[in-house]
Amino acid sequence: MGDDGHIIIENKDSADEKAPPVASVSSARSWGGEAESAHVASDGQVFGKDPRKIARKYQLELCKRALEENVIVYLETGCGKTHIAVLLIYEMGCLIKKPQKQICVFLAPTVALAHQQAGVIADSIDFTVGLYAGDIKLQKSHDEWEKELERYEILVMTPQLLLQSLRHCFIRMNMIALLIFDECHYGQAGSHHPYAEIMKVYYHGNVGQRPRIFGMTASPVLGKGASIDSLETLLHAKVCTVGKKEELEKYVSSPVIRLFFYRSNTKGLSNKMYMEKKLEEIRRQCTSMLCRNADSSTNILRVKKLLRRTHNNLVYCLGCLGVWGALRASRVLLNGDEFERNESSMEANESSSDHLLCNGYLEQATFMFNAYCMEGANQSDISGSWVLKEPFFSAKVLKLIEILSNFRARPNMKCIVFVSRIVVARSLSYILKQLKILSFWRSGFLVGQHSGLKGMSRKNTENILEQFCSGELNLLVATKVGEEGLDVQTCCLVIRFDLPETVASFIQSRGRARMPQSEFAFLVDSDNENEKTIIDVFLKEEQQMNIDIMTREPRDMVVNFEEKVYKVESTGATISVHSSISLLHHYCSKLPHDEYYKPKPEFLYVDDVDGTVCHVILPANAPIHQIASIPQSSIEAAKKDACLNACKELHQIGVLSDYLLPYLDTVEEGSALDVSDSDSGDDEDARCDVHEMLVPAALTRPWDESKEPVCLNSYFIKFTAKPRDRHYKEFGLFIKSPLHCDAEKLKLDLHLAHGRSVITELIPSGIAQFDEEETLLAQNFQEMFLKMVLDRSDFAASFVPLGKDRISGSESYTIYLLLPVIWNQYKCRMSVDWKVIRRCLSSSTFNASTDLLYTQIPQDGQLQLVDGPARIDDIVNSLVYVVHKNSFFFVSQILPGKNSYSSFDGSKSHVEHLSEVHHIHLRYPEQPLLLAKQLFYLHNLLRNRKQGNPESHALEEHFFELPPEVCQLKILGFTKEIGSSVSLLPSIMHRLENLLVAIELRNRLADSFPEGAEVTSERVLEALTTEKCIERFSLERLEVLGDAFLKFAVSRHLFLVHGATDEGQLTAMRSRLINNKNLYKLAIRRRLQVYIRDHEFDPQQFFALGRPCTVICTKETEKSIHDQNGSRSSDGKYASEVRCNKNHRLLQRKTIADVVEALIGAYVVDSGFKAAISFLKWIGIRADFEISQVIHACTSDDASFMRIEALLDIPSLESSLAYSFLRRGLLLQAFIHPSYNNHGGGCYQRLEFLGDAVMDYLITSYLYSGYPKLKPGQLTDLRSALVSNASFARVAVNRSFYKHLICDSPPLRDAIDKYVNYVRNPDAEQDQLEEPPCPKVLGDLVESSIGAVVLDTGFDLNRVWKLVLSLLDPMMSFSRLQFNPVRELTELCQCFNWDLKFSASKKNKCFIVEAQVDCKKIGCPAASATNRSCKTAKRMAAQQVLATLQAEGYKAKTKSLEEILKISPKMDARLVGFDETPISVSPPPFVSKLESLSLEDPPSSSYPGPKPKPKPCPMKSQETVVHRSPIRETSSSMQDGVEKSQCSPSSTWGKKRIVEPEPHGSSRKVTAKSMLVEICASNCWKPPLFECCKEEGPSHLRLFTYKVVVLIEDAEQDTLLECFGEPHAKKKVASEHAADAALWLLKKEKYI
Repeated sequence: MGDDGHIIIENKDSADEKAPPVASVSSARSWGGEAESAHVASDGQVFGKDPRKIARKYQLELCKRALEENVIVYLETGCGKTHIAVLLIYEMGCLIKKPQKQICVFLAPTVALAHQQAGVIADSIDFTVGLYAGDIKLQKSHDEWEKELERYEILVMTPQLLLQSLRHCFIRMNMIALLIFDECHYGQAGSHHPYAEIMKVYYHGNVGQRPRIFGMTASPVLGKGASIDSLETLLHAKVCTVGKKEELEKYVSSPVIRLFFYRSNTKGLSNKMYMEKKLEEIRRQCTSMLCRNADSSTNILRVKKLLRRTHNNLVYCLGCLGVWGALRASRVLLNGDEFERNESSMEANESSSDHLLCNGYLEQATFMFNAYCMEGANQSDISGSWVLKEPFFSAKVLKLIEILSNFRARPNMKCIVFVSRIVVARSLSYILKQLKILSFWRSGFLVGQHSGLKGMSRKNTENILEQFCSGELNLLVATKVGEEGLDVQTCCLVIRFDLPETVASFIQSRGRARMPQSEFAFLVDSDNENEKTIIDVFLKEEQQMNIDIMTREPRDMVVNFEEKVYKVESTGATISVHSSISLLHHYCSKLPHDEYYKPKPEFLYVDDVDGTVCHVILPANAPIHQIASIPQSSIEAAKKDACLNACKELHQIGVLSDYLLPYLDTVEEGSALDVSDSDSGDDEDARCDVHEMLVPAALTRPWDESKEPVCLNSYFIKFTAKPRDRHYKEFGLFIKSPLHCDAEKLKLDLHLAHGRSVITELIPSGIAQFDEEETLLAQNFQEMFLKMVLDRSDFAASFVPLGKDRISGSESYTIYLLLPVIWNQYKCRMSVDWKVIRRCLSSSTFNASTDLLYTQIPQDGQLQLVDGPARIDDIVNSLVYVVHKNSFFFVSQILPGKNSYSSFDGSKSHVEHLSEVHHIHLRYPEQPLLLAKQLFYLHNLLRNRKQGNPESHALEEHFFELPPEVCQLKILGFTKEIGSSVSLLPSIMHRLENLLVAIELRNRLADSFPEGAEVTSERVLEALTTEKCIERFSLERLEVLGDAFLKFAVSRHLFLVHGATDEGQLTAMRSRLINNKNLYKLAIRRRLQVYIRDHEFDPQQFFALGRPCTVICTKETEKSIHDQNGSRSSDGKYASEVRCNKNHRLLQRKTIADVVEALIGAYVVDSGFKAAISFLKWIGIRADFEISQVIHACTSDDASFMRIEALLDIPSLESSLAYSFLRRGLLLQAFIHPSYNNHGGGCYQRLEFLGDAVMDYLITSYLYSGYPKLKPGQLTDLRSALVSNASFARVAVNRSFYKHLICDSPPLRDAIDKYVNYVRNPDAEQDQLEEPPCPKVLGDLVESSIGAVVLDTGFDLNRVWKLVLSLLDPMMSFSRLQFNPVRELTELCQCFNWDLKFSASKKNKCFIVEAQVDCKKIGCPAASATNRSCKTAKRMAAQQVLATLQAEGYKAKTKSLEEILKISPKMDARLVGFDETPISVSPPPFVSKLESLSLEDPPSSSYPGPKPKPKPCPMKSQETVVHRSPIRETSSSMQDGVEKSQCSPSSTWGKKRIVEPEPHGSSRKVTAKSMLVEICASNCWKPPLFECCKEEGPSHLRLFTYKVVVLIEDAEQDTLLECFGEPHAKKKVASEHAADAALWLLKKEKYI
């Protein structure tokens, strides 16, 4: 014993040499270092960084041992265990280094340790290291994991993540070459730690290749029941350590262990007891207030537990720290993070409202502590020495202050104080920081990253450690997180403020004192005998453990590692009984939920004669309602067995995948915060691909080049001008193959300027025969006029050769002839006008030699031209070229009365103008002028031109007067009538080509399924033509209808085929089938992309026989040619596309998907549902179903729902719906909210899924047929407004659907009431009130009701149509329609050229979207909104900004949709396409009243009316023991009392469970004792105390009498119930009778 009375235990310490410094922790996701210098490993493989260079001798020896066998290295903290692992990885590099397929997995039990070890490994060796822990994004698919395994050689992760990966076969055990366990002492054969399950299930249960195991620990024994044998057996390894301690002592120092005793004085104890009593009074007051004001039993239970934990924390701090410490703790708890109140247990579903009562408790406690401190010293701070006494500080804190003040400054002085609770760490750190006498200590606190503290992220933890290492902080108050794992700087003083609980904690915290002459101090209560001896116990246990390790001989421990598992043979995915609980909770969390309903499993325990049976009650929206375990020896074992059975059955019915994952287990919503409204978040350019466009076969068939006559099919092209202000030369089309009959009927309206048009028709005219000469002439003529109108610059030359492209073999898209003809309207026959052809081709332009000489003088009947004299007859009705204008003109006539001296512009003559402006001097100014019309440029005449006046009117032609001398004669006989006709031909042929493509697709589909022939070619062409073509029709309206039908057909199929699948999975399955990505893939598979017409017709890109494409496309040039195609210019218009010789085009993927939907719409409109479903089947989407599936869907759960028939006023509800049900179970199901689960499972969500799709299609059909003039965008906006939840919610209010809702969620009822009250106010009052949030359940009720009606009618949409029409009439009130605010705001900003920005973030599972308009005039209005849905939050924010702008008077320049609807013609709406035969659904068979009634009375809380206030005792807990029919001998009075009370903690709210008998028929036996314990736990009472109060009779006839004491703490004062049982020979039965008596009394006193 030392001079100061302290016990000193000294160990030898000699630390002449220190371990090398560890590299700083890297926060990177992955690492891969650069090679320093090459070294060769033992296997001969060369790696860069060589960890052997700095290795200690014992590290190399232990690494060598690890190469030979599985080992567990036992070394104290600071001895370099991690470096041994690094050496082992390095030596085994031949198995791990790429391109090897195997990996090394390094497991660290905490996130912080995983980050630290990953950095150390990456700094030590040249291996690629991947980190998987904490906030690092985790892979959720096998494809993602495959990429990770290909990328990294070492995976550093937490054990839970590896366990999940093994469980779902993301990683398989045979992929791992080396498996390293850091802090491996957690792995004991009898533990449930992830280390243990990894080894038991996936290592010992693996018959294939196993990895090498390497474990590291500073204490191989951890916790009760742990042993070295258990650890060795589990890890299949041997514990080894350094034999000679002298070797270790060279590197690691051992501290001096000191014990410091403290004792509280009498005053301190009395003050502590007084304040504890006051705190208890405050807690009771808060509890009483809670019982009076709480709205549900669930809230009462949750808040009482939270209040109890808060109270216990404060009482603990009062005793541990004193009044000042309790004051600080109360402020920390009041203003800090919620976890500090809940350290012992964290409720997942606590809300902020739950903390209001606790805040009241803490405020009163803070006031009390503060008043005491102020009264005692009249000071408000603790910096002075006056406060260093009890009761301000506890004796324990005073002793700590004494130690710290006496430990004088040293170089690099550092200290760690270990405490057991987070709130103590924060409070004590603050106290030490404020005390002036400890000014040389700079304190901080260190707690876990997952402690729930907002400031304790991994980055902040690293910052604290860096400050501690640098000396900025030299004292840390730490919880057990500082004992192991984290790279905490070595200290000269370590103090155990709270004593360690295990020898492992003792060893690990001691390891932090590694500096020379360091001290390891313990604060020991001198009045506590256990604390006095605990250090000796720890030292002896450590010494014995070291002896055991050094002297032990190998021995086998018989352990049965056969775990009960469920394995999927096809994949190998395996779930054990231990992990089945978490998987089941995970599955339930993926079920549909909202803020009013959180699905989770509930557990009921029943005593069976063979043991305890657990019943898992799954949420109402799960496909299975209840699963039972087999009898087990304990509640925990029964729970695990039941969960494993549930997971097995969920997989077998298909809701868990073959990898035992929920199908909804994908990347969380909002991980990529996309606030766009588009269907796809990808960039438009990135979603474009090059595709070949189909050229119709009818236009590509060539004719023979032989000398035999060529027979071609001829078609007269009839032009009818409207108005008749122009004349057109007759033309004909000549092709080798006959046109399809639909193409022969082509009638086309070509749109000219100023509202004029030309009606064009094709008239079949039989077969035309061409000889060799005529064929050549025809081809030359076509080449001539195409060049003239499209490539006129070629004609500037004096000679233009024809036919050279045919000689060079240039390719042509199409092979047909367009020739001038003579039409005999009487005989309906036509003939080629060879006279015109020959005259045009006789022009000198096409002949190399000419008879005209420039020097000739014009004769009579001739005029002098630029290239010499020409006959007047040749000039008139010919084409000339004016050089100085660089333009071509049609000469109409000679003007005898005018010559070049005539006025040009009123001030000058032609002579003067030409001389002054163009420096042209005429030699023959007396020649008469030529009246000419300029050759026009070709335009897209198919374009949808906007017309100011819908009636066309005649337009006078514009002519020029030209001197002959400035003209060159180019084409003889090429009249303006020919030119006018030629200007129409490219547009005509483009439309004909598109129609022929549509015909080919229609024929292809007709050959695939008979219904395909019923759609018209024009409708198919409409479905193939996108809006970018800018024609008078496009696919947009058909796409809207097809999209709705696709949703309906797929939803119906999924609903009927997957009867066990919940609404969330059905929605996900539907989304995968109908999303654009899948539609695109299916369309590409069927080569639909080649038929799509997606670009505006550009006459300059018109290629035909005589004008081949000159852009040659190859693999090398394809990218450069088509890079700019489809891009938009700055004005928003699409850039002109470059066509190549292979007819490639760029198509957006979404466009291809839109075409699929438009084709579906085309079949619906022209043929009906059957044809559309056949098309879906052809493309690869199943939408069929069987009649038996419909009948099964109507009848499967009928009996279950009829149990609660009394809860619903069915006649009233049928009257509201205007429909009488054949199967009333469907109607009941449509109004059951998932929060209600007392009927055997099932809710409205599946019916809502079906009804949503039906309503979507019927409303779309209503708009499509009723508003034919609406544009597609307007149609989409109106549909979105009608199918919105807000619109349906108003219908639910108007029809009083909400009154019939069966739910068990008081907050939901409150939200509904608020919304209903708001809606029922007059419109004028609504405008003055803030609209409350609209509960989604109201809209869901409308959809589920429609879904029920659809099923009950056997999918007779005609009957449903009539019902929906009655719903639509009030919905079509435009004043109440809520249009898309995002679109409205966007259009408004576009009108005023404002920039609109949306930004999104995610916090606490909610999206926060901010909308901001860059409008400096009104101060850049902005608004933000929060919602669980990113799209909803965006709309809310947009609505707020829109309202602000509208209040300022800003209004869009274009008409709103509401204004457009008021002036749009309204047609009679019809149900489009329905042609199916309804399925006969016969009425349900007679069910007796006894069978339809529930075994228990319906709960009062489920009725629509007001619910009673709960009593302050019986509440629902998550795990509830339910009494049904106990079999035991007892007095009739007790039995009646127990029976009638139902002995259920949830009886007040009616959450009674009906436990079905097991198939083996064993009776159920529930003990009164277990029920009493459960009731006390449910009400946060202390556990009942059972005591044997009397023994009587001889030893062989001994009778025992038990009493039970129940302390009820809910009243103003404690109520103590003391109940006695009857004497019995067995103690168990005697205690049961006492429990029976207590239950009877609780019932009698109205507590249950």
